[in-house]
Amino acid sequence: MGRIPRKLEWGGVLLVMAYAGLLLGSGALALAESTPPSPASSPASALGGEQAIAFQGGYVQAFPEPIAGVVIDAREAKRLFGQGDALYLRLAPTTDVKVGDWFTLFRPTTHMYHPVTRDYMGRMVEILGVLEIAKMPSEGVTEARVVRSFDAMGSGDLLKPYVAPPPVPAQQTTSGPLAGIVLDFKAPRQLTGQSELVYLDKGELDGVALGDRFSVLHRGRRLSATSRNPDQVVAEIKVLSVQARTSTAYVMHSTDAIRRGDIIGRRPPPPPKAEPAAAPPKEAAAGTMAVAKTAPIEAAKPAAAKPVMRDFADVHFAFNKWQLSDQAKQALAEQSAYLKENPTLVVTIEGYADERGSEDYNRSLGEKRAEEVRRFLADSGVKNTLTVVSYGKDRPVCTERTEDCYAKNRHVHLAVGN
Repeated sequence: MGRIPRKLEWGGVLLVMAYAGLLLGSGALALAESTPPSPASSPASALGGEQAIAFQGGYVQAFPEPIAGVVIDAREAKRLFGQGDALYLRLAPTTDVKVGDWFTLFRPTTHMYHPVTRDYMGRMVEILGVLEIAKMPSEGVTEARVVRSFDAMGSGDLLKPYVAPPPVPAQQTTSGPLAGIVLDFKAPRQLTGQSELVYLDKGELDGVALGDRFSVLHRGRRLSATSRNPDQVVAEIKVLSVQARTSTAYVMHSTDAIRRGDIIGRRPPPPPKAEPAAAPPKEAAAGTMAVAKTAPIEAAKPAAAKPVMRDFADVHFAFNKWQLSDQAKQALAEQSAYLKENPTLVVTIEGYADERGSEDYNRSLGEKRAEEVRRFLADSGVKNTLTVVSYGKDRPVCTERTEDCYAKNRHVHLAVGN
C-alpha cells in the first residue's frame, strides 16, 4: 500500500517540473513536435498571384513524372491527411535528402485523350501540397510534415523535389498564329468559365510560351454544305504553365460557357506603347500656334472596314488519300491570296471523310486532310489564325451510298470568321 502514494508523489513532482519547463521554454522542442508550423514558412506560401495558381493548378503530362518517394503512413491513425500532419515516407534509393528539404506531393489521376482525334495526351497530375523533411531516414523510413495543403492526401501519394514555377510575363512575348483545342478542365464539371483553369493540347514543342493569350471560339452553325455562321469568341485565356505537348491556362474573362473540344487561337501580342512626343521649344511655341490657326483642318480618316467574309469552295480528295490534287492546289492558291489580303480573318479548317471505315480511322483521316490544307496555306504565306478540326464521317453533305456521294463527303471546308 505504501507504493501507491510514492507513485502519486513522483507524478506530482513530474507534473510541476513539466509545467516549469514550459514556462522557462525548456519544452519548446516537444511543443514544436505537436504544433503545425506557420504556413508562411513554406516556399509555396511565398508564391503569389499567377505563380500560385500555376503551382496549384496541376498539368497534363505525356510521360511518367520522376518519383522521389511515396507516402506509406502517418503518425495519426487516419486515412486522409492535411496541413500539420506528420507523414512517413519511403524515398527512392537515388533521393538524397537532409532535414529541412522541401518536396511537392502529387497524384497522377485520369488518363487524358484528345476530344477530337482521340490521341492519348497523358495523365492528369494533381498537386496536393508541400512537405518538409523533419527527420533523417531510419531503417528506410523518413518522417516529414505537411507545411502546405491544397487537397486531401493519403498513403500511396507520390513526391518530387519542390521547384517554384517561373514568373508569368505580364504581356505576351510570342507572335504568329497557333491554334489548338481545350482538352479538359481542372474542376470536374461539364462546362467552365471565368476564373477557372483549363488544359490545352498545345505545349512548348508547339511554340506555346508562358503568358500567351488565346481566344476560345465556338464554331458557327452550318447553314449549308458550303456556308456556316461565323465562329464566336467566347473567352480569353492566359497560359500559366507549359509542358512539352500541353499547357495550363487561366480563364481571364468569358461571355459564354467553355466546353471540352472548343477551338483556341493565339491572340496577337499588344502593340508597343507609343512614346510621348517631345514638347516644342519655348521659342517656337508662338510660331507653332500661329501656324495651327491658319493650317487647314484635315478630315477625319474613316475607320477601316472589316473584310467581307466569303464562302470558299471545298477541296476534295481521292479515296483513302490526304494528298492535295492539282485542282485542289489551284483552288487553295486563290483562297490563300484572299486570306493574305485579309490577315485578320480567323479560319477553321474542317476535315471530313466518307462513311466507309471506323469512326476513329475516319477522324484521323479527316485530320490529315485538314493538316495538309493548313500546311499548304502556311507555306503560301498565309498569316491568319488557322485552326484544324476533324469531323471524320460525321456531318456528311450527302447521305446516298453511291460513289458520287462518297466523293462529295471526302473534302475539306474552310470556315472563315472575323
